[in-house]
Amino acid sequence: MDTSIITKFIETIIRGKKEHFERFSEIFSARGFWLECDRNRGNVWFSGDSHGEDGEFLEFLQHIDYKKRYHKPHQDSIDRHDSEDSPQNRHQYFDSIDIHSFDIKNTHYLAELFTHEIPVDLFRLNWERDRYGKFDEFKACNQLPPIRVYDLEPFIARLVKSLSSLGISTWSSCEGHWGEPAYIVFDGRYHRLWFQVVFNKFIARKLNLVCTWDWLGWDERCIISNPGGNSLELYLEIQAVARLLYDNRMLLTNSKKQVCTLLTNKHKDMNQKELLNTFGGYFERTIAKGL
Repeated sequence: MDTSIITKFIETIIRGKKEHFERFSEIFSARGFWLECDRNRGNVWFSGDSHGEDGEFLEFLQHIDYKKRYHKPHQDSIDRHDSEDSPQNRHQYFDSIDIHSFDIKNTHYLAELFTHEIPVDLFRLNWERDRYGKFDEFKACNQLPPIRVYDLEPFIARLVKSLSSLGISTWSSCEGHWGEPAYIVFDGRYHRLWFQVVFNKFIARKLNLVCTWDWLGWDERCIISNPGGNSLELYLEIQAVARLLYDNRMLLTNSKKQVCTLLTNKHKDMNQKELLNTFGGYFERTIAKGL
């Protein structure tokens, strides 16, 4: 990773942010953490939807050499216990984060913060993921288990977490390396087609996009690339999309819930083009009601 890209990326996302807590919040939200703020007091804390281990990881991120200090196996699997929320397991950062313990003015520290390549290992997967891609599971609209920030690469983390907040299940997503495109892999065609509809009928109408978002049905993947190979533009656009989704998560989640009430077994047997068109029509009607 070219550290100059990280420097320009940080400069862009914190532009106009005068207060320390504002800059901290924007930087670590970009890194994938779900944060809430009290603007009057300048306090920052974890959203209640965060994974229970995110506080532990963030605490280690105070140190520029956090990669040497924090060692846990990465996982693409779904842990049935991830959603358990007992008070004794909640980190103090769910109440308040000591934001001054993080050296966000140090460009070397920020470069380390946004340089964290997750090793690919398909054997980390478990069969729980297969259930999430099934039609009945998608239709049920069950809340997805929280995702650990530790298991996500920095420049794709916010987008993955935002998709999860909409009930869209993904795994093994990649921010792109050495000029290669970024990508998201979805748990089955229903999650991929639903995001494709959200992208075409909501995101593309709200944002001035410069990157190419290609949909590959054969492996349920969305590939994100910049036509000119500009990594900075790529990462900024991914951030913009993630921010838009998270800011509108209630509207978009309610839309998915309403659409899923309309699904029957005839939709299960549709080909991808038919289902995409059907999802699109349902989505536009539910969004119109929501707005």
